[in-house]
Amino acid sequence: MEGIDKNTFKRIFHNHWDAFKQFRPRFDNPDYNETVNKMLGCGDPDQMGFVQYRCCYCGEIRRIAFTCKFCFCLSCAKVYTDRWADFIARRLLPGITYRHVVLTMPEFLRIWFFRDPTLLSSLMRAGNACLKDILDTCASVKLDIGNITVLQTAGRSGHYNPHLHILMTAGGLDPLEQWKSISYIPYEMMHKKWQYHLLKMLRENVSDPAIEKDIDRAWRDYPKGFVAFLQDGDVPPGGKGLAQYLAKYVVSPPISVRRIESYDGKVISFWYRDHKTGQIKHETLPALQFIGRMAQHILPKGFQRIRYYGLHGNVRYQKMREYLAEIIPPQRPDDPRGYRVLGPKPFAQLFFESFGKDPLLCPKCGDNMMLELIYHPKYGTIKEFSLFEELPDEPEPVGTTASRRTMDRAERLVQVSLLFFLSNIIHWLPALNSSQSY
Repeated sequence: MEGIDKNTFKRIFHNHWDAFKQFRPRFDNPDYNETVNKMLGCGDPDQMGFVQYRCCYCGEIRRIAFTCKFCFCLSCAKVYTDRWADFIARRLLPGITYRHVVLTMPEFLRIWFFRDPTLLSSLMRAGNACLKDILDTCASVKLDIGNITVLQTAGRSGHYNPHLHILMTAGGLDPLEQWKSISYIPYEMMHKKWQYHLLKMLRENVSDPAIEKDIDRAWRDYPKGFVAFLQDGDVPPGGKGLAQYLAKYVVSPPISVRRIESYDGKVISFWYRDHKTGQIKHETLPALQFIGRMAQHILPKGFQRIRYYGLHGNVRYQKMREYLAEIIPPQRPDDPRGYRVLGPKPFAQLFFESFGKDPLLCPKCGDNMMLELIYHPKYGTIKEFSLFEELPDEPEPVGTTASRRTMDRAERLVQVSLLFFLSNIIHWLPALNSSQSY
């Protein structure tokens, strides 16, 4: 039995993906194959491309492969969770209080979304309509609100469980363009409103007559409405890290490496915390069944798992941000649900924290390495940087110090400005990432 690490997930798919597609032909299509192949090739310079650094003193070369940047990849999950957390935090409107809302559905309704993934877009719109309806009711006036909505399809055990995580403004702009805060939302009303909007959406978007039977069952079996999480009562204090908490649903795969306990080439054992009991449960599945449980959460290519509504809409966002900054008094006390999210760390710092060494120091002589080449398997050599002139053949004088070597290197370097590097890197990044989807 091999040790468990971040490559275990890759090994499972590498060993069994072809057999799984024969067992479940539905998954043998470009949407699934592209995602799995990207994940399997993550970190492979031949498949993903690379950047090449060269030591300007001794000529040593180091290649660093590109990663897949897919949310299905365990290797990419942590870094991109951090980056998404920073991005979401910057999208929140200054001085505005947010509530975290979770909207779920009964198990017997989930099959409709599994059969027709296009319904997931309608699900996200229904969530936005529901929250706007709730705040309008609480305010007794139409409000212009803002939502950041994230779709998650995986339950804690990996089963298919589509639900929404939403950061909602605790208030909105009234018809007079003034901000109206809503500090209390009746919990029971949220349950009923969500039930109404979800069932209304299903009735409007599903043509199969069998949906009526499930809609009738939903009204009959859930007289108090569907489960919707929101801390009851007034807006609670604290709430630090909401962006980090929400961001993990954008880029995290349906299972983390720490939850995989064993893999012997045929079966996989893993654990999860049961949502109802709070207890740790252990499960062992054959490889093909495990792959099916994971692959069912791959969304159609181009599907936007995170969406912005109302004040956060991409077209209106900057204008609304500036307007709210004008009408919200600057002396307003700090938001009790405010938090601080650090910006993304540079690659060299992340590498040092993980491996305890600087990736841009030459492993041979300890001198600094400089960017020399960007290569992509589809586009070939994208950019080459001329870093230094011809090195002399004469041997290094005895007693040469490290500082003298640095000065010698600087004298041999062709002067390339920082702006030159940045402008070229920024120019070529869209080409590298044109096929990526978050």
